[in-house]
Amino acid sequence: MQFDTYTYALFLPIVFFVYWGLRRHLKCQNLFLLVASYVFYGWWDWRMLSLILLTTLSTWFTALMMKGGRCRSDKWWAAANIVLNMGILGVFKYLNFLRDSFVHLLGLFGLSPDWPTLNILLPVGISFYTFQAISYTVDVYRGEVKATRDVVAFSVFISFFPQLVAGPIERAINLLPQFQRKKEFDYDTAVTGMRQILWGLAKKVIIADSVGFYVDKLFANPYSYSATGMIWAGLLFAVQIYADFSGYSDIAIGSARLLNIRLQPNFRYPFFSRNMKELWQRWHISLMTWFRHYVYFPLGGSRRGKWRTAVNTMIVFALSGLWHGADWTFVIWGTVNGLLLLPFIFMPRRRFSEHASWRELPQCLLTFFLFAMVFIAFRAKGITHLGQICDVIAHGAWLVLPAFGEAIWYVVPFFVIEWLGRKQEFPLARLPFPTVVRWIIYWGLLIGISLASLDRDAQFIYFQF
Repeated sequence: MQFDTYTYALFLPIVFFVYWGLRRHLKCQNLFLLVASYVFYGWWDWRMLSLILLTTLSTWFTALMMKGGRCRSDKWWAAANIVLNMGILGVFKYLNFLRDSFVHLLGLFGLSPDWPTLNILLPVGISFYTFQAISYTVDVYRGEVKATRDVVAFSVFISFFPQLVAGPIERAINLLPQFQRKKEFDYDTAVTGMRQILWGLAKKVIIADSVGFYVDKLFANPYSYSATGMIWAGLLFAVQIYADFSGYSDIAIGSARLLNIRLQPNFRYPFFSRNMKELWQRWHISLMTWFRHYVYFPLGGSRRGKWRTAVNTMIVFALSGLWHGADWTFVIWGTVNGLLLLPFIFMPRRRFSEHASWRELPQCLLTFFLFAMVFIAFRAKGITHLGQICDVIAHGAWLVLPAFGEAIWYVVPFFVIEWLGRKQEFPLARLPFPTVVRWIIYWGLLIGISLASLDRDAQFIYFQF
């Protein structure tokens, strides 16, 4: 079930009213949320429910078997559960990638084995809920979280429908306690949630899907366009994936707010960052937080000197690239981003204000341009396709006006709105206008969403991860 469908527009109000109708009965409320989450996830393919059920029950049982004191038996239980979950993820997401890479390696030595490619369907959201389950196992092992015996509350923690498919990836210390205590309906929180859902839908449908139309045309055949055109394609794709993914996050967080459940923010206006280090502190925050806690810190973090910090940073970003997709282009994307962060490890730290000013806008634009150029590797469909794009940029003709320059009419207004609202959690959070003007804006966005969605049916980009 997608957020930008009439099905979800019917599903969410039903969940809202039944959920609050059960507010006096916490166990019934959680059981209903669990059923609703499984219906939401099973809407794509009910057969995949068995995987999330296996992940849930194995992780819950493993935590109960551990004592939370880092003893030897705990280590074996934690390792077994992590291997199980990573094994499931590896089979469904990386098996064919490993097979193709090994066949290519043998080809370098003149060998050409005829191994079949398995037609394995990638379950939606498996990377997200697998990482969430692993974080719980590790936190219980470290003694940071106490294992819960409430299997229903834990199952909701793993499968909570707003953030199940594409995050934010939540830690048990933040989300699980919210399913273990009674909640009261809060009108202001619900209203804020509705505004955030509206803004998320606007970003997805009006901006991401519209810009994505031009991105698909430009990337389909790089040699049909100029060097300027492919650079323009990279800039547009950065806008598309940000509007698409942050739009999903806004809808997820807003939907949870309707149930008075707080999810962590996943984006904080990353394109108004003054350097690459700041940008990665504002982009896909929940994933980078996960890697920091469960990869970077265990490797030693920044406690073992600058060169070791550099190595740890490269490992994290290479793994982050591989997490995003089973292709060497993602590894390249992650590795290059890691390389761009290395200078900040050896340079003196510079303090910035929380929000960029007008005088710092050139730095923001330069950082955005650099980020977008690296993101071309993310969008490329394989090494060959990436090579074609780089060849066009390096040797293609340079034109003043790129193809599909009319997409600027989507990009500029979007950047202006984000810039004006950058000091708020999202631009619609607090509008400094009279009630009539605010409602005109709300209805204008609703009409724009309806019109933009008439001839498009695009999935959220991060569903493929």
